Amino acid sequence: MKNQIFTAFMISALALSSYAMSFAYVNTEDVLQGSKEFKECERKALTKRDLKTEEIAQMSAQLDKLEAQIAALSAEKSAPLREQYAKDFDRIERFKEQATEEITAQHSHDMERIAGKIRNIIEKIGARDNVSLMLDLKAILYLDQKVVKDYTKEVTNELNRQYDEELEKLRSKLPLSK
Repeated sequence: MKNQIFTAFMISALALSSYAMSFAYVNTEDVLQGSKEFKECERKALTKRDLKTEEIAQMSAQLDKLEAQIAALSAEKSAPLREQYAKDFDRIERFKEQATEEITAQHSHDMERIAGKIRNIIEKIGARDNVSLMLDLKAILYLDQKVVKDYTKEVTNELNRQYDEELEKLRSKLPLSK
């Protein structure tokens, strides 16, 4: 709500000034959903999550076998196996936590990188077209589309163009297979 009030105040203040103004917006959610790089980052994160889940399932299956062995033994004979069970259980729990932290950290890093690219593209477009104020559509309650320009598609296309260019540069650096 504070953002909306601040946005309304800024628009009002700018509109009252003597400068010729142009307002625009970008739907950053649509930009992300249309971004090849974002989709690739999401695919990698899901693949990594699936691999870690499979590893956890394998470790848990081993733990279940150990539990079955413990159940078949007397209390005396099962004591060392119970200790091993506790250690393995703790190891699996640490592995789960580390996997979650690793995937989350990578996702955060990817999102910061992509957000920075989006911000740079928006700034360049704004400067090029002399846009006085460019907002994210999420912060806008109402807009007159005859007066306010939507740059969502242009930002998405430029983001994808830059990503394709980065991929091409990487491919050109790879050794040729013979």
